Amino acid sequence: MAAVLKKIHLVFGENRINNQCSSVQKLHISGWISINDTDMDAMGFYLEKQFRPDTETLGPEDERRRLWRQRRSAMERRYHKSGRYALRRFFKFKIMVRLEHAFGYGLRAAGLYSQGRKNAMHIAVNTLDLHFSKLSASFDGYRVLHLTDLHLDMLNGTAALIYEKIKDLKVDLCVLTGDYRQRTYGKYRQILDPMKKILDAVSAEDGIVGTLGNHDPHVMAGDLEAMGMTLLVNETKIIKRGDEQIGVTGLDDPHDYYTCQAKEALAETPNGFKMALVHSPEMYHAAERNGYQLYLCGHTHGGQICLPGGYPIITHLRDGKKFARGSWQFNRMKGYTNQGCGVVGIPVRFNTQSEVALITLRRRRAGRPGKA
Repeated sequence: MAAVLKKIHLVFGENRINNQCSSVQKLHISGWISINDTDMDAMGFYLEKQFRPDTETLGPEDERRRLWRQRRSAMERRYHKSGRYALRRFFKFKIMVRLEHAFGYGLRAAGLYSQGRKNAMHIAVNTLDLHFSKLSASFDGYRVLHLTDLHLDMLNGTAALIYEKIKDLKVDLCVLTGDYRQRTYGKYRQILDPMKKILDAVSAEDGIVGTLGNHDPHVMAGDLEAMGMTLLVNETKIIKRGDEQIGVTGLDDPHDYYTCQAKEALAETPNGFKMALVHSPEMYHAAERNGYQLYLCGHTHGGQICLPGGYPIITHLRDGKKFARGSWQFNRMKGYTNQGCGVVGIPVRFNTQSEVALITLRRRRAGRPGKA
């Protein structure tokens, strides 16, 4: 921590430490100064202290959740969006909006806008099998339905399309990894009715588990839980089959609302097969270090607007850009970055596919190749 404070002193002077940690993060991203990974964690802890309530005022019940709620509320209220490596710059956000508007006008002028909307409204069910040597026999063939980045108020009819795709699917677990509304600010209740319709269509023996994304306010948590979702906020749910179990850990969004609670949650899970649910791929290092076998995420929309061949122009990632879409592997951990059901910004897709993912976990038999 001393190294972090020294760098802040050098750049801003002693009197501005408390409000300039995030600016040092920006300078790191820009290349003006160098801050290592350990310093970043220390800086994240230091920034957290600005939003940390007095734990003595909290009762013993659900202390972590209330602690998270107060931190998240403060971040949202002050527009303090702290990612794993940098505070999001508001001026960049405004530039991005202007570029999106200009690009939208260009698509209309070129006669491509309507085709892009049609592409966005075509949702596929992508099925895949993932093999793991550490998966217990009781969970061999375990089916997971993964939905993410629904953005239900962006395009009319999105909820109905998702409903039709999932209503006849029988799965063991349904997981959602955030971004249920269009904007990152403002009202959200307009998405609750369509969200309930989707969740009511889910047939999952072990229920519905979800996380929040960077578009989702903390106050949405209670509404989602009232619909039957088990919302995991830096928490773990244990699913058992007889004497065998898997751990499902869900983190709060690390892209805009990273705190040390996320890293702690990954470190505290029990041994055995472990699955991480995170809005973005940006926690892949920490998950792999803590022995996770599977990492499910979204956030990128697969690029949403890509060059021919599926090469994304923008991923909205600060780390893990090589994991922007589809199946991937990092050391001994497998991952899947879902391209999402919905769209945001410009309501079009090119060279990407809106999707829901149906993932079957398979136990790798002895002698079969592979690492996980």
